[in-house]
Amino acid sequence: MALHPPYEELDLDININNTAGIYNSHLIHYYSLLDPRFPAICLLVKHWAITNGIGDAASGSFNSYSLILLVLHYFQCGVQPAVLPNLQHVYPEVFGCTPPLERPVNTQTVGELLVGFFHYYATFDFENMAISMRNACVFSRTELKPDTFLFRVFIEEPFDRNNTARCVTKSYVMDRIERAFRQARDVFSKSPPSLQRIKVTV
Repeated sequence: MALHPPYEELDLDININNTAGIYNSHLIHYYSLLDPRFPAICLLVKHWAITNGIGDAASGSFNSYSLILLVLHYFQCGVQPAVLPNLQHVYPEVFGCTPPLERPVNTQTVGELLVGFFHYYATFDFENMAISMRNACVFSRTELKPDTFLFRVFIEEPFDRNNTARCVTKSYVMDRIERAFRQARDVFSKSPPSLQRIKVTV
């Protein structure tokens, strides 16, 4: 699909008869409403991934949705107290219910959470551990089918439980991904941290 100015640089996902895709959009929408830091970090991470060559599924790296799920997993499991709850446990039927959520209070800034994100994934054992969005946890990849080891990263889709990162199959792409996380962590370990040094402009 060709878009005309000023929309020519927009990426569109067209969903036809994909129920899981609709549910996923619904879920991410409500997570974004719960805490404005979540969409803010997602935008920064997607920009960072694209400019560092690890944000394009067509080239064998992460798709946009996998990057969002990496942020969501970090917000639920990689920081204490957690920033976001697991809505699939709290509201298994309807994510947009009006009752207030009792959430642990996390007062970290967007900058602090971004630094933590890179620290978390710079040491994450992608080879041996999988990420479950449905259960908000990590688990051993030995619990998966043997053919899933063809994928360098396993991020369980929240509804159909397929791997959203199944494009990542090449060792050299995985090396690039792990190197990008380490480099970002190292940049933010120095004072003052700089978004420009990880190729992010705001």
